[in-house]
Amino acid sequence: MPGNSFIKFDGIKEGESFQSNRDGKQGWIEIGDWSWDIEAETSFTKGGGAAVGKPTPGTLSFSHFYDLSSPVIMGKIVGGQHFAEVVIDMLKQTGDKGGLPSQYFQIKMKEVFITKVSSKGGEDGSVNQDVEMVFKEIAVGYKPQKNDGTLEAPTDFNWNIARMNLATSIQNDWK
Repeated sequence: MPGNSFIKFDGIKEGESFQSNRDGKQGWIEIGDWSWDIEAETSFTKGGGAAVGKPTPGTLSFSHFYDLSSPVIMGKIVGGQHFAEVVIDMLKQTGDKGGLPSQYFQIKMKEVFITKVSSKGGEDGSVNQDVEMVFKEIAVGYKPQKNDGTLEAPTDFNWNIARMNLATSIQNDWK
């Protein structure tokens, strides 16, 4: 599963990233994939009009190899506790940093509750874990890549779900 997607939980001191050469990602958890959606109820009226209701965030889910973080994550759901902050970083090759991958995408969440944990073993002897979570605030940032390979300034989306507005107390950390 080695790749360029990583997650860090506040309160989990040591993940098992196999990418020790990734700048600043030592101790993070490598993830295989993740997904998150926002949905708004819609209705169409006779004559072609449409209306959109209040947006509803879905759970954010990710998968990773079972590691030192797995028992802590399971303990949070069983204990009804939350993580103060969770961050997902994605890296890719650019013209920056002398050939090392650069951070181009980040999700930062506050007051994160684990809602589902599924562990499964594979034929190859690996154990994978799928995790789902919800949160009260989110900041999503993206840096587009220029023609020369370097990254542009970030564009951000911030959402305070509890208050249903676009102002949050969190900002993305760009390195």
